[in-house]
Amino acid sequence: MNSLVKMSFRFMKVTLCFVLAYFLCFVICTILYIFIKSIFGASQNINIDLFWTGLGIVQSVVFIAAYGWYIGKPLVYVIKWIGNIATGEFQAPLSELELPEGKKNQKNSYKPPYQLYKEVFEQMNILSAQLRSNEEERVAIEKRKQQWVAGVSHDLKTPLSYIEGYAVMLTAQEYDWSDEERRSFSMGISEKVTEMKQLIQDLNASMQLKEGPLPIQLEKKDIVEFLRSTVIDIANHPSAEQYEFSFTSMDAACIMPFDSKLLGRALQNFLINAIIHNPPGTHVSMEVSKANDKLHISIEDDGIGMNSNEYMQVSHSQGHGIPIAKSFIEAHNGTLHILSGSKAGTRMEISLPLNI
Repeated sequence: MNSLVKMSFRFMKVTLCFVLAYFLCFVICTILYIFIKSIFGASQNINIDLFWTGLGIVQSVVFIAAYGWYIGKPLVYVIKWIGNIATGEFQAPLSELELPEGKKNQKNSYKPPYQLYKEVFEQMNILSAQLRSNEEERVAIEKRKQQWVAGVSHDLKTPLSYIEGYAVMLTAQEYDWSDEERRSFSMGISEKVTEMKQLIQDLNASMQLKEGPLPIQLEKKDIVEFLRSTVIDIANHPSAEQYEFSFTSMDAACIMPFDSKLLGRALQNFLINAIIHNPPGTHVSMEVSKANDKLHISIEDDGIGMNSNEYMQVSHSQGHGIPIAKSFIEAHNGTLHILSGSKAGTRMEISLPLNI
């Protein structure tokens, strides 16, 4: 309401100025007419009524055009601005709107005639900034959703490979499995089916993802035992039969908050990659230690390693594999570094804060 009153007063002020200018111009022209008449005498006499009529018509046309231009030019600017917004461009269409920095003051920051609609332009700037922010947020959320969906889809391959391995073993004619072994395989398949169901639920949830951060659910647990179980689980993977795994921890236990699903998916990704991308006989180790209020996890293999181009591709490729696992670690406020192994192969160094 206050803005409307201010704008109304400015309109009244501008209108009054134009009216005063109209009459002032009329008076000046009349004085000039009388002055010219007195100099040139009656031979150049023009009827005063005819002069005033002609002067009034000409002045009216000129002042109405000037007043319309003064009032209408900012409205044309606003229409162009709205047109830009409709096409997805949220910047002001021209740069002539505001005064130079040296001439701005608290009451006036717009050039005439734009200052007449000062409140309108201020609200348009707010609207443009908000729409721009919403569009950037929408694009960012859409990108995160795509990465999240791609990550879940990628992680579905891990339990599927377990199920495939167990199925091959169960149907292999060269082996005569005992009932206990068959029961163990069936339990393994059941566990992986449950894991796949959870991943599919995550996939469905990601389609409704509206917030920026990943949906992390922290719970205080013994992370040392969790890491040990993760290594054992991968070591028992049918594809890992010809690979050697080891686990070392400086502490027997460490209670800290973490999301076992997200962190587990990241670690499984690294460990499975060590199997997929290295020849049989490769040794994969995980070492855990604490320092500077952080938990440090090192996953290293003595396989074939990666060259500089492969390091760059792994670090920057979006939507699958290691970049997705990295996002899970960063959701814990952690960091991931991919380095060459001490002898050969690849080393993943993960740091997680003990208290998030």
